[in-house]
Amino acid sequence: MAAVAAVTGTALLVAACAGVPSGPSRSPSPRPSAIVIVTPSPTAQLVGTTRTVLSPLGLRVHSVPVLDSKNVVGGFSQGRTFTVLQYQSGGGGWYRAQGTTLAGWVVADAALTAAGTFNTYSEASGVSALYPQTWGFQQESFGTLFVPQTGSTDSAVFETATGLKSFGAAGLPGYAPTMSTPVVVCGYTGTLAYYMKETAYSGPTPAPLPVARQPLYAEIRFTIDPTHAMLLGFNYQNAAQLDVYAGLYNSIAFPFPRCEAPAAATPAP
Repeated sequence: MAAVAAVTGTALLVAACAGVPSGPSRSPSPRPSAIVIVTPSPTAQLVGTTRTVLSPLGLRVHSVPVLDSKNVVGGFSQGRTFTVLQYQSGGGGWYRAQGTTLAGWVVADAALTAAGTFNTYSEASGVSALYPQTWGFQQESFGTLFVPQTGSTDSAVFETATGLKSFGAAGLPGYAPTMSTPVVVCGYTGTLAYYMKETAYSGPTPAPLPVARQPLYAEIRFTIDPTHAMLLGFNYQNAAQLDVYAGLYNSIAFPFPRCEAPAAATPAP
């Protein structure tokens, strides 16, 4: 396993949305997201690339690039990969996708798919998430740590607790807040906060970490019910790495009502 992530003991907890329905997968209504995973690129840069379905509820496949339930020909479940045959920017953005046994059009929503291939992380409690195949994870006393197997020294951590206060003060010691925004993780609303490492820090000495602290830190905290809360943290070098973090929180699934709620019907044009 890769080395431990650079996040404090109040690491983060990642909530996983419930599993994919047994029937054809459905495209859930877009969820608020402060992180952009994919900015539509020129077709030449997208054609031939592999993408993985992040949505725990799966992704509908349409016969034509139009949001109409009458055009649905099937679905890709979470973790399924497909090859991009064509990209269309109109209508909000669409990929013409080729899966193993199914082909058609899927919406190019940044919260629903991500570039590359992923592994599945799961716990006995029912919590699960996807992480890049180039990363690894290990269990620590304070949560689950994710780090790249080679190269980058970024890190992420998941943690669960009985309430938000159990995670302690928000952020990391020696990091100043820069902005925050509401974000929805599998049906539950939390706060996504961004921080920057202070050049001159005179507070208490931070607890030692197994890897070096990075210049930037992001953290999501949210409450599931009166006795369950989650935290997901990400210590990173620059904004280019935020797609990994977004992939984690957009793929989280966990056995709680809002997370397991069926996807909304695809609206007619």
